[in-house]
Amino acid sequence: MSIAVSAVSTGERGEVDAFYRRELGRDVELEADQEVLTARDGGVVVAALRLCPEAGTLLLRTVVVAGGRRGQGIGRSLLLKASKAIGSRECWCFPWSYLERFYGAIGFVRVADASVPMALHHRWNQREGIPTYRSAMP
Repeated sequence: MSIAVSAVSTGERGEVDAFYRRELGRDVELEADQEVLTARDGGVVVAALRLCPEAGTLLLRTVVVAGGRRGQGIGRSLLLKASKAIGSRECWCFPWSYLERFYGAIGFVRVADASVPMALHHRWNQREGIPTYRSAMP
């Protein structure tokens, strides 16, 4: 297995659209201002994520590893690349609670519900997700 993790060019977004549709059974809107990262095995997309600017901050969203490829460290490799792409910017993520340690590996910490900006509440499934935050770093 030779996994290559990188940012996606505009011309490669169609492959990511197809990947999300196949894995999630729905379309994921890839907007021009979003940073999209993929993990590829032999040129085939096996994982993807988006960094989305919204409400004056950044959101880590739609982290997906192909069904038959989970548990192989691909998500971890993708997340490490995302950490570098986030850099010193602040970032929010609203993962399922069982993924708290996964995102914590790159500095996301669970925060009080009350600290979630009102402008981001629509991104948070309060029954299944938890608010996590990675503060801006100097």
